[in-house]
Amino acid sequence: MSTWTARTGGRIILSGHSQGSVLAAAAVWQLDPATRRRVALLTYGCPLERLYGRWFPAHFGPSQLCSLHRELSAWRNLWRRTDPIGGPVRVGEGTVVDRGPLKDPVAYGRTPRHPLPEPVLGHSCFPSDPAFAAERAALLRRLPAPGPAGLPAQGSSGRSSG
Repeated sequence: MSTWTARTGGRIILSGHSQGSVLAAAAVWQLDPATRRRVALLTYGCPLERLYGRWFPAHFGPSQLCSLHRELSAWRNLWRRTDPIGGPVRVGEGTVVDRGPLKDPVAYGRTPRHPLPEPVLGHSCFPSDPAFAAERAALLRRLPAPGPAGLPAQGSSGRSSG
């Protein structure tokens, strides 16, 4: 489980892996609506739909995940077919949260570039996949810009915990 937050000029990317993605979603639900609009969520190895949606539908069912998606500026979820815990997070028809399935293993067979068999990553090593950095950068671009002189956008309390 891991979570991290990147704060850039009043814009926030909250990221979580595995159980950390559940904690990240729960943290976002605790924010006031104005702050929530300045947050992007990056989840990977995420059991929100696959496990939590099944066992706790009142809290993590389809309507709750759709609502969370609508209330955020942006949300991307990375997943692999080989992951026994995490998976896609479907939030409604025509809405895309997921990027995946990511290729796993990265290469099949042996080549001069990959002389040894590549490991199956399953539930691990998402930050080392090039998709991770690409999606993190794309989320940052999608977040609303801060107000003048680097101040938080209007409607924010301007408070920071970081």
